[in-house]
Amino acid sequence: MTAALATGVLEPLGPFDLEQTRAFVGRWGPITRHAPSAGEPLRLTAPLDGDQRPVAVALRQAAPDGPVEVEIAGAHAAPDRALAQVARLLSLDHDARDYPDVGRRVPAIGRLMAAHPGLRPTLFGTPYEAAAWSVVSARIGERQAGTVFRRLAAAHGETLTVAGAEVDAFPGPEALRAVEKFPGLDAEKVRRLHGVADAALAGDLEVDRLRALGPDGARAALTRLRGIGDFGASLIWLRSCGVVDEWPDGEPRCRAALARLHGRHADDPLDDLIDGLRPYRTWAALLLRVARHDDHR
Repeated sequence: MTAALATGVLEPLGPFDLEQTRAFVGRWGPITRHAPSAGEPLRLTAPLDGDQRPVAVALRQAAPDGPVEVEIAGAHAAPDRALAQVARLLSLDHDARDYPDVGRRVPAIGRLMAAHPGLRPTLFGTPYEAAAWSVVSARIGERQAGTVFRRLAAAHGETLTVAGAEVDAFPGPEALRAVEKFPGLDAEKVRRLHGVADAALAGDLEVDRLRALGPDGARAALTRLRGIGDFGASLIWLRSCGVVDEWPDGEPRCRAALARLHGRHADDPLDDLIDGLRPYRTWAALLLRVARHDDHR
């Protein structure tokens, strides 16, 4: 059993609804290992910034846009650092009081906001975890990759207890480095995961380091990892570093969804539509991905 180390409160600036987060992570392969149930706290895990040791958190929010109560558990966790990391993971580290302005300016996006009120991006806990997901998910479907990811957590990660329930955390770099074989991973993917683990142990996959390099520098550094190409580098950068206003050029489905909403063809120039989403282009792209998922249910 793992005792809770700390509690804290995050105050959203702008719209935020934890139930929208619950719905999002409930269908997101990397995190559905903690399939959330309505009425229960939302439990998530993450490698802790700095040393990549596992942390588990339980999240509660009494009403949309209200404070988010956070319970933190995990060996050797630094509570203040963990709370700041949870804010980033939930995209609560950004003052988004002007986010609704995008919906008023771009009615098609406003309709998506109305359909998913208070939805913000849910990120990977760290670039290390995002890089591991990029390796595991390469050339296979998200559902299959999610199964492998969750089984890795159960077999080689730590089990933590938070808010009265056990959760399996993804293996830290040292534990991942020790994995030699695993069902669903061929020898090349195992070698790539070892490279990710080595980079994390060297401090190369810290958010602060990647942010200091900037978008182009971070992507260039990430593509030096074995098996991480341009798409994987963008995934790691956009979905773990708290980027708010960068359009995901490597995701043609977002472009197609934006074009479709405006009666345009995806091959048409769309710079005017994309520019209209500033300063929340990354967040708007999430709405487009979620809307596309809803259309294909």
